[in-house]
Amino acid sequence: MANIKFNYEYTNKINAGFIGCGAHSFRNVYPTFDYAPVELVAVCDLNLERAELYRKRFGADRAYTDYLEMMRKEDLDAIFVVLNFDKNGRPIYPKILPDIMKAGIPVWVEKPISYTTKEAEELMELQAKHNVQVLVSNKRYFYPSFEGAKKIVESEKFGGATSITGRYPLTLTPFNEELGEREGLHWFLDICHPVSGMQYLMGDIDEMCFVDHQPSGNVHTLFKFKSGAIGSLHLPSTQSETSPNENYEVIGNKENIIIDNAIRLGYYQGKKGSGEYGKAPSFIGDDPSNGPVHWEPEFSLGQLHNKNLFTQGMVQSVNHFAESVLENKQVERATLRDAWHLTQVFEAYKDNKAGNWIKIG
Repeated sequence: MANIKFNYEYTNKINAGFIGCGAHSFRNVYPTFDYAPVELVAVCDLNLERAELYRKRFGADRAYTDYLEMMRKEDLDAIFVVLNFDKNGRPIYPKILPDIMKAGIPVWVEKPISYTTKEAEELMELQAKHNVQVLVSNKRYFYPSFEGAKKIVESEKFGGATSITGRYPLTLTPFNEELGEREGLHWFLDICHPVSGMQYLMGDIDEMCFVDHQPSGNVHTLFKFKSGAIGSLHLPSTQSETSPNENYEVIGNKENIIIDNAIRLGYYQGKKGSGEYGKAPSFIGDDPSNGPVHWEPEFSLGQLHNKNLFTQGMVQSVNHFAESVLENKQVERATLRDAWHLTQVFEAYKDNKAGNWIKIG
């Protein structure tokens, strides 16, 4: 794994504009540029005072309130877009991205990409037409825990993934019989979080079936993946606030991996000690070197690997995008096509009653 460079160590950088000056971008996106080949030249927000604050804080040259004006006046290699939702709780990106893509400017954009599959498909058509790089920041494609898990899952020794289980707290609203869909799903768009992690490890979903408990909104879902593997996802909206948000387990051939609380990776392998059932004196295998392995960050030192920007893959996501632009190649992870697949899963929940198998794609 290559060392991270500090921004000032790069000799070749992309000149970037940034649309959006909100709290999320302040915490999680702008600070990534300290560790990426990105030269921030302009920021844009409807609130000029806020845009000026961000310009000064993060070292941009100019601030704008109109992103089209910023695109006209600046010589940009790429644009980062991090926006809130509209008054109906729907992502604004499908209204903004076409202007950027038609101009041929690569774009890094926050998730969720859209509220409907149709919107995502229209963006995919534009991407193909204008041959522009797009990265949708579904960050589990870049979590170190997920990257490590994927390497194990794809190893010959693991024997191929046969099943996966996951847990992530979300609330599914009741099905509205008159409308033929579920309403108030603003936060349920976060289904892209757990499903992106499962898709990264297991591949695309072929079919799904879910049951929900109302009025709690808790959900259990079964998945069939195109690979032939199976899976389940528990969405416990009423879990304790002090509980970790998520965990996952993938089963292979006499081996399994666990991702706990997004940062702890456990690899279970090997055999128990020999001996007759009920009479074996030791729980340690005959070969202790062929046994479970566990990884987690240490937090006593000021390392990069224990910073939230790295444990959640934000820096890695920005670097993957910036390097793709610099090398004039397509984004390989967290693609627009991946985001489209996740939107299909969201629509399956939104548009269907519980209890039926739903074809994805």
